[in-house]
Amino acid sequence: MKKMIHFVDAAGTDEHFIPASEIYTIKVADATSVICYVTSLDPAVAAFGNVDLTVTSGKSDEVALRLAEYMMGSQPGGANVLTVKAATAPFTEISAVAWTDGA
Repeated sequence: MKKMIHFVDAAGTDEHFIPASEIYTIKVADATSVICYVTSLDPAVAAFGNVDLTVTSGKSDEVALRLAEYMMGSQPGGANVLTVKAATAPFTEISAVAWTDGA
């Protein structure tokens, strides 16, 4: 079974479910930004899309590591979808989730 990552910018209007295997890189851009590079959802766009997670200052390395651990972890019989939403456990350090396709 594939693991899914559920990125939520605005519940009900701006959400993306991405197979964890489609996330190619998790980059700690600076003290307040973690960027996940993903395959573009638009087949006409060759560039990677990205999800920029704005986090509490100084917590970007912790958020990136936690995201990677959830992506790689195994939970037989448990949840296989991880929701990444601002100010919501297990990512309470995130204050914004911004999706950009083909950036």
